[in-house]
Amino acid sequence: MIRLSDRVLLMATGEVECPGTEGPASLRWGWLADLYTHPVWGLVTVPGFSTPVGYTVAELCRATPTGTVDSLSVRWDAMERLASIGAGRAQSAAMYAWSAVADSVVDAHDYLGGHQFSGAEAVAAAFWAHLAAKPGVVAEVCIAAAIEAWNSRLHYPATGGAVA
Repeated sequence: MIRLSDRVLLMATGEVECPGTEGPASLRWGWLADLYTHPVWGLVTVPGFSTPVGYTVAELCRATPTGTVDSLSVRWDAMERLASIGAGRAQSAAMYAWSAVADSVVDAHDYLGGHQFSGAEAVAAAFWAHLAAKPGVVAEVCIAAAIEAWNSRLHYPATGGAVA
């Protein structure tokens, strides 16, 4: 069986499927929002990452598929500046979390500009944050729960990704 850290690396390089990279935009952006704020597998659980920033990014993610492009672009621009500052001050695992924010900014600008986006870089960075911040077993549980939530959301959208 492949180690989780190796699987995350393969996700980041596109060699294995990464969650959140296919499906309707509203499902993808909703799951990406949870990638920041979910109480089990969200980046707000990573020590050193800013909980208020996590909730702000989540709010932007949820608004991106339905909001006004110009307004959202300005807000994502501000988040880009904040991510740069945060990454410059972060230690260890939080640096990966801030990288996820920066990658989400790029994805948002691509999406708002009418281009395809994958989200794979943000997801991989978020997963690396868990791997760097938590004991291996705990990180595995967080990442597995995130993947399961995505699979549930993609295949059973009426449940909103709730896992029974």
